[in-house]
Amino acid sequence: MGTVTHRVFLICFILTVSFAAPVVCGEVKQTVNADDTNIIQLNNIFIDKKEKEIRIKAQLAIKEGILEYFLVGNEGKTYESVLKVVDCKPSDLNFALLLIGCKPMNFETMLDLIRDTDGRKKLLKNYKDSLLELEIISAGKKMELQQLMLNRESTTDPLLWVYTGGIFIKDHGYAGDLELSYISVWPDPTTPVNLFAKNANPYGGDFGFEVNKRNTALKIDQNFEILIRRKQP
Repeated sequence: MGTVTHRVFLICFILTVSFAAPVVCGEVKQTVNADDTNIIQLNNIFIDKKEKEIRIKAQLAIKEGILEYFLVGNEGKTYESVLKVVDCKPSDLNFALLLIGCKPMNFETMLDLIRDTDGRKKLLKNYKDSLLELEIISAGKKMELQQLMLNRESTTDPLLWVYTGGIFIKDHGYAGDLELSYISVWPDPTTPVNLFAKNANPYGGDFGFEVNKRNTALKIDQNFEILIRRKQP
């Protein structure tokens, strides 16, 4: 993920915040609950250092359509994403994942594993620190992911989300902040989180993911919360 210089900077930044919280540092600010020093808030991203989890306040982007993303910025590619978020950046999510102890997996390594017939097993065995669990909360209750998006290809394997860290572009900084892409369902090296899936190009046929248009309860701008943790054994 990026150059050695960027890695060193991120590690130093994490250590500084970890020992200095809840001191304001850049865009990191103390949560509304002043008594809870375990929470760091980056606008609509909340990091619980004690529970090792991240919460993102998001809204429904579209009610129908092919998906390449699960979460993008409000001014990003909302036309092909389930959810959208405002007032934060993908680099904030990248920082949050580092803060809860995740280790970025090389994007090209993930692609190699996707192409490998035993790739899923190797991923689960050798890259545990890069694996994530995502939950969706609606009106205070857990919501099944299938209520938001459907896989048009037949598979019974549970979804695997991978922290790939994103990339830095010379003279332009963190690429995800330019694209405003946070979580991808179709492989994207610029996003901090990618779905591990062998799905074919969703625009090339009846492949990949689409919004669950059969869920008539969905409404544009409907509020949701994304809960992200490191994958449990």
